[in-house]
Amino acid sequence: METGQKCKLRLFTWICIETQGRKEITPTCPDHGPAEVRSRAFGSGFLFICLAGMDHVLNHCTTQEFQAERQEAENAVVS
Repeated sequence: METGQKCKLRLFTWICIETQGRKEITPTCPDHGPAEVRSRAFGSGFLFICLAGMDHVLNHCTTQEFQAERQEAENAVVS
C-alpha cells in the first residue's frame, strides 16, 4: 500500500510504501508508479527501468550513490 509520501531527489523520485506495518523506501516512476520499476545490475551499480510503456530507463547509479540517496529519501519521507 502506498503511503503517498514522495520526494524527488537528484537521481530518482522516491516513494514510501507500507506493507504489513513495515515502511520501505523505493524508487518510483513519476509516470507509472512503483509497481512497474525494476532494477538490474549495471557495471558497479544499478540501472532502474520502468516496465510500463516501452521499458524506459529512469536512471543509473553506483551502489554508493543509490545507498546515499535512499538514506536521504528515507529521512525526507519517513516520519
